[in-house]
Amino acid sequence: MNEDRIHRSSDYEDFLRLFTRDQLRVLAYIRALIHDHSVAGDVFQETSLELWRSFATFRRDEEFTPWALGIARHQVLKYWRTRDRDRHIFSEVLLAEISATAIGLASELEPRQEALDECVTLLSDRQRELIQLFYGENQSAATIADAWNRSVHAVYKSLKVMRRSLLECVESKLATQQPNNVRR
Repeated sequence: MNEDRIHRSSDYEDFLRLFTRDQLRVLAYIRALIHDHSVAGDVFQETSLELWRSFATFRRDEEFTPWALGIARHQVLKYWRTRDRDRHIFSEVLLAEISATAIGLASELEPRQEALDECVTLLSDRQRELIQLFYGENQSAATIADAWNRSVHAVYKSLKVMRRSLLECVESKLATQQPNNVRR
């Protein structure tokens, strides 16, 4: 009994480590296929539960992301089947193509995300706060402008300058990681 509990705890820790690493990819995949954020959130919750329920079948020698996206794909299909009145339902062939593309892009996006994370740490505290408010908490520019006693235009301009700066920083970091410094 105690050994079973230890095994379960180990599985839980393994699952949590893998899931927290890839949960944003799974959510992005679902949101790419279901544009209503509320519905996509519900499908993501069902996917998360199904990932945990099915984790015992996950082969540890395989990549977690493709496995998780496969389960997400089934949950999206399940949602679409219940929405048979909607005329905007994708075929399973198209969904398989989208899944394959998403899995391929996931491996390409990891170095870019790491570079972005590093570049964000180089921003000032105020700039990071602005990014958190606008992108993390989805506050409107008007709300931020009111709180900071700035114009909405000034908030958008700050975001534009930061986006450009972050893009240049990320591209620079990726260029230095490329063999022979060849840019993508």
